[in-house]
Amino acid sequence: MHLRIKPKEGQIKVACVGDSVTYGHGVLFWHKNSYPAVLQNLLGDGYNVQNFGVSGATVQKHCKKAYTKMVSYKKSIEYNADILVFMMGSNDTKPENWKDAEAFKKEYLTLLDTYISESNSPEIYLCTLARVYYKDENQTTGESSFHIQADIIDDINLIIKEVASERGYKLIDIYSVTASNRSLFQVDCVHPNVKGAKAIAEEVYKIIK
Repeated sequence: MHLRIKPKEGQIKVACVGDSVTYGHGVLFWHKNSYPAVLQNLLGDGYNVQNFGVSGATVQKHCKKAYTKMVSYKKSIEYNADILVFMMGSNDTKPENWKDAEAFKKEYLTLLDTYISESNSPEIYLCTLARVYYKDENQTTGESSFHIQADIIDDINLIIKEVASERGYKLIDIYSVTASNRSLFQVDCVHPNVKGAKAIAEEVYKIIK
């Protein structure tokens, strides 16, 4: 679990909520090179950026690693963020997890709503999911590493864009950042490397600022 530094008085609190891409799975020296850590450096002392990513986490509650079952979820709610940066859904594409787009959208909205209360209503930034590549460059459909289904990534990204438009949330298009650059990924073709995490952080920073 990432070390969380208590916010100082007056700092803008930023909660980065997501799965292994947010956590920094496989990123060399992830404690300083995960995208939330890089984002902290970019935003500076006026902000307190916390990493609430959980590897394998899903939006949908019926899944084995539903985010709402995780300690990090509870911590992310208690943090009472001023800004929520939300990037999750890749693990929902696994065959054992996926139902359909309608079910996903409903639970995506339900999860987002848990961050909004009478006492706290953060500015919400929705991130599209990063591109998923195949180890075999000739493969164009089906499952990639960890049984992630790249075709469904596309469907989820459409849902995320719909939600951002319908709710008036800010959209951060991480897919576009990663869409044509395999060098941003580790050998599993799913998780960003140090360079990829930096590219994601820079895009999030650009939209926030």
